[in-house]
Amino acid sequence: MATEIPAQAEAVAGARHQLGTLLERSGLSECADTVMLVTQELMVNAMVHGCGNKPALRFAVRATHGHGCLRVEVEDPSIEQPHPRPPSADEEGGRGLHLVDSLVTRWGTDSSAPGPGKTVWFELDLAPEEAAS
Repeated sequence: MATEIPAQAEAVAGARHQLGTLLERSGLSECADTVMLVTQELMVNAMVHGCGNKPALRFAVRATHGHGCLRVEVEDPSIEQPHPRPPSADEEGGRGLHLVDSLVTRWGTDSSAPGPGKTVWFELDLAPEEAAS
């Protein structure tokens, strides 16, 4: 899967649905809920922080799997790097990257692509039966 998404909540929901359908068709239904949750978190971060909630801006989502691993990348136009921060009890936000960290095998950022922006990615090691899909 590779798609560009406008920085709009409806577009994030549509991309999440598209990813879920792709995971089901690829035989990766056992990890679909986790992948969709983490991808949604990264897409919302890209929309809010990477695009500044400006609907005219776009971000990209790519998902690939092979060699026993599923990788999802979310690329946005901001050079600002994500940093997990300690959430306080009365804040609505601040927990997303902690959630990402607890659910995936690896995650990180890459700013080496040509042009401005960054890619936030995660990898999830697949169970042997999923890896064979």
